[in-house]
Amino acid sequence: MPEMSLDALRARIRALEGGGTGFARRCAMLGEPLDEALPWRGLPAGALHELRGPAAGALAAAFARRFLEHRGALVWIQDERDAARQGALYGPGLAAFGIAPGRLLVARCRSGREVLWSFEEALRCPGVACAVAEADRLDLLASRRLQLAAESGGGAGLVLGGDVESLSPCAALTRWRATPLPSPGGGLLLRLELRRIKGGAPAMWTVSWDERTLAFTVAAGLADRAGDAWRRAAGQAAGSR
Repeated sequence: MPEMSLDALRARIRALEGGGTGFARRCAMLGEPLDEALPWRGLPAGALHELRGPAAGALAAAFARRFLEHRGALVWIQDERDAARQGALYGPGLAAFGIAPGRLLVARCRSGREVLWSFEEALRCPGVACAVAEADRLDLLASRRLQLAAESGGGAGLVLGGDVESLSPCAALTRWRATPLPSPGGGLLLRLELRRIKGGAPAMWTVSWDERTLAFTVAAGLADRAGDAWRRAAGQAAGSR
């Protein structure tokens, strides 16, 4: 799992750009019924997606693995100050999601500004299947630039926005929140909320990550209740406007 300086990342991105002709627009298949709830029947590449909540990192790893079903690299970008406080990426943890070390590039940046620059450059590269950036504060203008960069390069952009819910406008195609739940079997169990989606409706599921199929499955007996509760809450909020 190589870590790269900003200059090294520039050089690597230039090398990747020379080896590809760009991706066709495609979707990552997440597993039913998540795919059925999305207008595209999957999570689109060539777009920006915002992930929040205490399990956002695990969700990013899961989504990234699904995008790696296609060719290309995974670029994970961190502010080195955040990495020092929260810890570096854990290789064995990523391996549990089926992410091969040879397809992963880790970039450490000295500031939030460098994180956004590196994220945009990675998204513009046709050799990148998915780029992940830990960026808690993302304004509308920056998110629009990143969305355009993802459309240009064809890969997916996953921005980790921290635990606190943001009310700021964002150009991301989808906005998610992931919360860990106790798992009787010891695997990853999440309350997964689709908070905002262009062209679709909010939804919520209780899902587990299947390490055999490398996809999400909905926990038996919980899917309908969770989805109905979320739809009622969303309808009440809409009616109060």
